[in-house]
Amino acid sequence: MKRFHVLLLSVVMCFSLLTACGSNGNDKPSSSPSVTPNESAAPSESAPAEPEVYENGLPKDEKVTLKVGLWESGSGRIWMDLAMAEFTKKYPNVTFDLTSTPTLETILEPKIAAGKDEDMFDLFFPRFSAAGSLERLVEAGKLEPQDDLWDRQLPDGSGKTLRSVISDDFYDTALSLGMTARVPVVGYTAGLFFDQKLFDEKGWNKSPNTWDEFVALLDQIKADGIIPITFPGVYAGYLTNYVFDTVQFGIAKANGNFDSYLKNFRNFDGPQLTTEENKEAWKRMYDFGKKGYFPAGVAALNHTQSQMQVMQHKAAMVATGDWVGNEMKESTPEGFTWGFMSIPVTNDSNQTVFVNAGVGDVSFVIWKNKPDLTKKWAKEFIMSLYNFEIQESLAIDAGSYPGRLDFGDDPARIAKLQPTQKAVMEYFTKHNVEYISYRRNFGLSSPEDGQSSKMISELITAVATGKKDPLPVLEEAEKLKQAAIAKDRP
Repeated sequence: MKRFHVLLLSVVMCFSLLTACGSNGNDKPSSSPSVTPNESAAPSESAPAEPEVYENGLPKDEKVTLKVGLWESGSGRIWMDLAMAEFTKKYPNVTFDLTSTPTLETILEPKIAAGKDEDMFDLFFPRFSAAGSLERLVEAGKLEPQDDLWDRQLPDGSGKTLRSVISDDFYDTALSLGMTARVPVVGYTAGLFFDQKLFDEKGWNKSPNTWDEFVALLDQIKADGIIPITFPGVYAGYLTNYVFDTVQFGIAKANGNFDSYLKNFRNFDGPQLTTEENKEAWKRMYDFGKKGYFPAGVAALNHTQSQMQVMQHKAAMVATGDWVGNEMKESTPEGFTWGFMSIPVTNDSNQTVFVNAGVGDVSFVIWKNKPDLTKKWAKEFIMSLYNFEIQESLAIDAGSYPGRLDFGDDPARIAKLQPTQKAVMEYFTKHNVEYISYRRNFGLSSPEDGQSSKMISELITAVATGKKDPLPVLEEAEKLKQAAIAKDRP
């Protein structure tokens, strides 16, 4: 039976308030006037009342405002508005100062560069324009560790700890930096999305099992006068990150060297861009480009425009993530139902099909140089995101895979998943699927890495339009990458 992987994906902190009782020999004399035998003692004043605290041990009478930076992606912010409202209802002394934008990095990065802790977000999505930025912040000691959250009981009264409801994938990703800098709240699946109705009308294969079947599908689509695959050339990484970067791992799996290949990838050991597996992935993309499988003007397309091409039946499939259903819901025509597939890279019908998984994009990090009370409330808010009410909103309103493993224990909650996620689940029942994330065990910060990444980014559309052989660029970019690895390895 084919494996079915679905990413469905505290001890409560108590702080006892102690009051001083008595004094030791080193204490200064009391400032209260002494009483002589001939004087009557004044009536004793009652001791001041201890400050009231919540069940989590945090004070009720100290007002805190959490400054939050939210990356408002295609998932929207309905879930976030609900989370803040519910949290404030439970803890009225806590309010939020929210900055929500799809271009959070344009605000976040200048704040970090300015180095003014008081102007920095208290907690924020780690959304950056440059690869390795999160790792560099961790290495610089700028982020608050969240390791203590794993053994915390969830605030829903279930008695379950956070770790007990988190998948190993989530946990491994969270610990990949040597500390828990972030706790993923949901995950996503990326790959090729399409209109199931159009595929049915055309008789196209919605679930190819082999590489030859996949290529035959693209040939048939092109013969019917439709662009087989589109992607946002403005954000060309959609094509590599979400589709073709999985090919190298599928080839390694088929060759029997997957474990060593993945280890080398995670640790930056040996070649990174010029492995035989990665060169083969780029070669296949180049072959597709020469055959005209991608739009001629793809370089000018943004992500919504490329997704609209599928909805308008100008293109058959688009490289994107499972948030597409939520992101495009206002433009979705009647009868349109998203379908999903990934690339089978060999002609073995029982092969492992790798699918890109993101488990860190919807997660908060906490700025370390903030008041302790602020950081404690930030952690309380992060824990509250695992309440089923918020997890359901992430599924229903954001079109995301909930982070709690036990989300699927209730069939009624499964039924609330958006059609896009259901399409992913259906694909998983028909294939031997394995999620893959591109996380690394340390980050690169040297200028050579930036130069290498820029070369690769600019290469994508040139290869996808069949204009440039990728191999010479991969070899040049590899030299820069290796120089950066040598400098930045811990």
